[in-house]
Order: sequence, then C-alpha cells, then structure tokens
Amino acid sequence: MMEKAADSEPVAIPEGAKVFFVNLTDGQKVKSPVKIQFGVEGMEVEPAGALNAGKGHHHIIIDGAALERGTVVPADSLNIHYGQGQTETELVLPKGEHTLTMQFADGYHQSYGEQLSTTIKVIVE
Repeated sequence: MMEKAADSEPVAIPEGAKVFFVNLTDGQKVKSPVKIQFGVEGMEVEPAGALNAGKGHHHIIIDGAALERGTVVPADSLNIHYGQGQTETELVLPKGEHTLTMQFADGYHQSYGEQLSTTIKVIVE
C-alpha cells in the first residue's frame, strides 16, 4: 500500500502542464546504462524539501505505473528520486523490455498524478 500524505493540501497543477522524455521514444532500443533526459512544461524543477506552487522534481518508476495524485513516491530500487532537482540521469537496466514512468512530484515527494507522468517502453539490448 502506498503512503498518502495526510497533513497537506495538494499543490495546484497549471492547466497544460506535462512531463516528457527529451531523448527517448516509446519502443526505442537502448544500451545500458540508459541516459534519460527529463522534460517538463508548465512547472519548474526545484530540489525537494518545500511545497511551492508550480514546482517539484522528477522520479523514475521502473516497470511500474503513474502514482495517484497525493501518493508519496516510494524510495527503493524501482522508484528513483531526483530530489536535488536533476534534469537527467543514467540508469543501469538489465537486458530485456522495461517500462519507464517519469513521475513529477511536489517538494514532499507527493505525486502530481497522471497529468504529470508519462510512460514509455524501452528494449535494453
């Protein structure tokens, strides 16, 4: 069961805000380590730690789906936080097919939900 933050109101999401993979497309064949560049429109990237309207940071969920709005993104080997405000990373992935879900979340790691997530499939050769 995913943890939901109880004591904070969700921060508003601007209409039209979205996230996207800058350098990867759905179904792309890649080599490990996989370079990932995070894209976001309508929101500003900042390090975790405070709740600020219109701001947040990226997470990658490996072989998982978007998280319901307000759900705290877990921190483990399949749910990777970029709480320093990173806009790119390299992931070591085993050979085979994987889904990568980019999930934008607020400064308390609470998911902004499906509007600010996107999922692609990659094939690691």
